[in-house]
Amino acid sequence: MYKLLLFTLLVLMTLAGCSNSGAYDSTEAIKRGDITFSPKGVHSLDRFEQFLNNVSTNKEDAVRVTSYTIEGDPIFEDLQYDGEKIQYSYDNSNDAFGGNDKGIDSDVCTEIISKVNEQGKEEYYITGCSQNTDYVLLEIPEAKK
Repeated sequence: MYKLLLFTLLVLMTLAGCSNSGAYDSTEAIKRGDITFSPKGVHSLDRFEQFLNNVSTNKEDAVRVTSYTIEGDPIFEDLQYDGEKIQYSYDNSNDAFGGNDKGIDSDVCTEIISKVNEQGKEEYYITGCSQNTDYVLLEIPEAKK
């Protein structure tokens, strides 16, 4: 009886250790339709452009931007547009090196803008947020011409 209980406990601990609270790698993110940003590049940019078009025409839409740290840990940014405002959620709870600020934050914002930085990379920001903060969504290696 004791051996069975010990075995069951070990199996449960192993299964719990394998779960990663919804985290998934970039291959799975691409399959799910996420806009992915990693050291390897940006994928599903066309889906992001479609989302931007839907926002500009007041059409409801939702996307997930999933970026990956150098170590491969995912950071999720969910954008839910209701035709007027964008519900924004930032989740870095799976970032092993995220420090003390790990967790999920959310805000309500009004628009997404792009800027070309000094390195010639196009950056997209979500702005007009209730917490008076602009958030960087993603960075495109080369700005569109």
